[in-house]
Amino acid sequence: MDLTIRQAVPDDAEALIVRLQGLIEEPGINFLLGPGEFSVTVEQERGWLQQHLDSDNSIFLVAEAGGRIIGNLSCEGGRRAAERHVGTLGISVDADWRGRGVGKALMQAAVDWARGTGVLRRLQLDVFCRNEPAIALYRKFGFEVEGRRRQAVCKEGEYLDVYVMGLLLA
Repeated sequence: MDLTIRQAVPDDAEALIVRLQGLIEEPGINFLLGPGEFSVTVEQERGWLQQHLDSDNSIFLVAEAGGRIIGNLSCEGGRRAAERHVGTLGISVDADWRGRGVGKALMQAAVDWARGTGVLRRLQLDVFCRNEPAIALYRKFGFEVEGRRRQAVCKEGEYLDVYVMGLLLA
């Protein structure tokens, strides 16, 4: 597999928007947004990506194969002084690339980066309790379930529980 993990740049904005809109349409996707709920412009996405590039506690990574973005991971650092040390992760991988090590490569890059920032001391994420492959991946990196938010999300008429998971870096 020819896989590259790199930091996203503003020129990735349009491809990322198209990719996300496709993921949202996927039936049964373990994703918070639903069809029609994502209306970011290319300029807004460019600005958001630039904010990550300019930040010392946030990063946006993309996974590329064959010149195409097939996955991404965002780590959004806390903006308030009391939470600057906390990074909140979000990750997605295209359906035809799941189970092939893309998520693992993105997570490894993010955890390595976070440990090297000198700022972040904690990573956290939310994951649907039904998403067993993702939970297993996060556990491999040392994330622990810290809580369960019952019926936190309603997707396609079903109320779903969400785990809160965290990893202490130091």
